[in-house]
Amino acid sequence: MNQTTKGQYGLGRITFKAHFAEIQQEIEAGYPLTQIYEKRKDKLGIAYTQFTRYVGKYISREDVNKPNAETPLSNEQSTKTEARPSKYISATVTPKKGLNDPTPLADSELF
Repeated sequence: MNQTTKGQYGLGRITFKAHFAEIQQEIEAGYPLTQIYEKRKDKLGIAYTQFTRYVGKYISREDVNKPNAETPLSNEQSTKTEARPSKYISATVTPKKGLNDPTPLADSELF
């Protein structure tokens, strides 16, 4: 484990903030975080996990994912309110007759 002196504590955060604008532009352009980190690894002086923490803390997803003014949402995207189907079976569904059902099957239900 690295032993940092009091003068070096927080230096990684400061260097991250110095490169903040460039990092944010690359994220908005769609570059993967690993590629952005590898490009600046020596300059930042922090581990990749710390880099991802700083990205999560200082660069919000709303800033990255918000649509540009030139490309408004289509009507279909903005009004989509359809709910996902439930993964649970409704209590009102009656199960089919099976092997353990004591009621006899009708002729039409046989193979």
